[in-house]
Amino acid sequence: MRLRLILLVLSLLAFLSASVGGYLYYSSLKESALKDTERRTAARVAMIKRNLVASLSENTKTVAALSEMPALFNMLSRRDAPSLDAANAILDRFKRTLGVDVCYLMDYQGNTVASSNRYSADSFVGKNFAFRPYFQEAIHSTPATYLALGTTSGKRGVYHSFPVFEKGEDLPIGLAVIKASIEQIEKESDLTSDEIVLVTDPDGIIFISNQSQWLYHSLAPLSEAVKTRIKKTRQFGPGPWEWSGLTFKNPQIATDRSGNAYLAHRIDLDIFPGWQVVHLTNLKAIAKSISDPFLRMTGPIILSLCVLIGFAVFFLYRKASREIIKRRAVEAALRESEKRYRRLYHNTPAMLHSIDTQGRLVSVSNHWGAAMGYAREEVIGHLLTDFLTLESRRYAVDEVFPDFFKTGVCTDIPYKFIKKNGEIISVLLSAIADRDRTGNIKRTLAVSIDVTERNRAVQALKLAKEELSRRSIDLERKVRKRTHQLRRLSASIMEKQEQERSAIARELHDELGQVLSALRMDAVWMKARLKKTDSLAAGRARTMCELIDKNIEDVRTMTIRLRPGVLDDLGLTDALEWFTSDFEKRTSVACVFKHSAIPPVNSDVATAAYRITQEALTNIIRHADATHVDVILRFGDNILTLAVSDNGNGVNTSELAESEGLGLVGMRERAGLVGGELDVQSQKGQGVRVFFSVRLPIR
Repeated sequence: MRLRLILLVLSLLAFLSASVGGYLYYSSLKESALKDTERRTAARVAMIKRNLVASLSENTKTVAALSEMPALFNMLSRRDAPSLDAANAILDRFKRTLGVDVCYLMDYQGNTVASSNRYSADSFVGKNFAFRPYFQEAIHSTPATYLALGTTSGKRGVYHSFPVFEKGEDLPIGLAVIKASIEQIEKESDLTSDEIVLVTDPDGIIFISNQSQWLYHSLAPLSEAVKTRIKKTRQFGPGPWEWSGLTFKNPQIATDRSGNAYLAHRIDLDIFPGWQVVHLTNLKAIAKSISDPFLRMTGPIILSLCVLIGFAVFFLYRKASREIIKRRAVEAALRESEKRYRRLYHNTPAMLHSIDTQGRLVSVSNHWGAAMGYAREEVIGHLLTDFLTLESRRYAVDEVFPDFFKTGVCTDIPYKFIKKNGEIISVLLSAIADRDRTGNIKRTLAVSIDVTERNRAVQALKLAKEELSRRSIDLERKVRKRTHQLRRLSASIMEKQEQERSAIARELHDELGQVLSALRMDAVWMKARLKKTDSLAAGRARTMCELIDKNIEDVRTMTIRLRPGVLDDLGLTDALEWFTSDFEKRTSVACVFKHSAIPPVNSDVATAAYRITQEALTNIIRHADATHVDVILRFGDNILTLAVSDNGNGVNTSELAESEGLGLVGMRERAGLVGGELDVQSQKGQGVRVFFSVRLPIR
């Protein structure tokens, strides 16, 4: 009897324990799930806000650049047919490049005088939008960003406006406007069907949402006075802006007309005062995510074992949940980092591409595809040499690729690319290697500069000289005049090249360098946070830091090689000292730099001397098989001299004069443009000596 009583008591205790344990487990699970949902939703809302802010402000700087276009100023000041054609061409180009709805130009009275949609049925040309706040703010010299429904097109858009100033004046003579599609921004916002996202104006009008049936509805009922005021603005069409049916019991809970309850989160849009992002999560879905797993776990087996393993399962479940949340956070951070890198890669205004060790294209930038006339899917996986001329293909396979996959770097490689339409363009390609942990090259990052026009000018100059040499003495005056014009053209081309190198160097340093630095800070932060809780994730974060450091160093190296800042900041002597030292490190060829006291040298002479040295050392490493190089810079009797000599194979001067090879044309041109002379001396087996001299002005 006592045994039965004990068994009964134990059974009751087991039942009570299981019931209490199940209830406590369900309550704890529900509370934890709600808190976890709130945390994930808050993070999700913050991410949605960042994406929206980035998308809505994407063209803020671009419209400023558009307003600086001379064609727009000419159109507003002259109002003739050639000016209109030029302005329309600029507007069309910006529309195609940015992928926006429309770009247009307004005069100081609010009339649209030029537009990229001039041929559309809903053309803006001739329409007056002086009532729009973006016009009223910009015409008072204040750039503006405005969200509204188009009165002509009936399409939602974000308007970016910027005043167009007359040179030397403070008052605008008009403004440039870029309208981007809200529908496109909604498609790119990566919103799921399990969430409801609403973007509302200060009056609660829903202007952006992944639920189209709620567009132009209000979060709360609007008074007739408010509706009348909104209608006068014409910001959201004629109305009637019906109530969405949402009722907020408190800031966190909302219900719709059908009685569905939602967990609500709100966050302000920084760039639009009073505008908010409202995120709604269905509470039934949250409850279902809690109850379904719990019901599946119930049954005879769970009831019989819950007393023995209930607590263990509970704690293991809690721990696993934390680990999953941490891993998801890390994966989300990695995806965001990759997305930011790709955005920078594709939006950089240069021809960027990467190839693997087989020479196949693994990525190309948007600018590369636009310059070559190909879509990205048409070139990925193809050999880079498929897009080269036969001569460039042989040069790449026989010389450039073998050397690059040994050294991991190449600079100013002359190639000729064949565009999709058959046109041939000349480029200068510079590349660095991306290596794995063992130091093996995985892929490359290459920058190509289109020098077609420069080469054409050089070729035209050469042909002109050959033609002029056959002219008679009475045409000598014309020959000198033509030569002078071509020399100015050549100087302009080289100046443009230096400017483009500087621009690309600044772009890589400022944009890519800042992004990589930000990524490294995030990776270091993750490593510190994960060090004590997850050694594996901390290791991966440490690997991220190492890869980011390597990329930062590669970007710095590429920037310096494109246009060394030391040349502009410290002068020719320090620039040559740095370059020869870097050359020795990269090539293992002993390079000795000697110099006397050098006075300040103007930028043109310094650039010419630096580029001549750079080309001479490049020729040495390519052709000379030298083990020692001397670079000597002297100044005396107001004459600056530069000598670069090596102990390599050398070449007969007669062959050198006939071929003008090894980049000598470019070096001679640079020397001549600054009023200097270039002399090359060489014999077989006795190396090459390049001598540059120029007379400096008396100070």
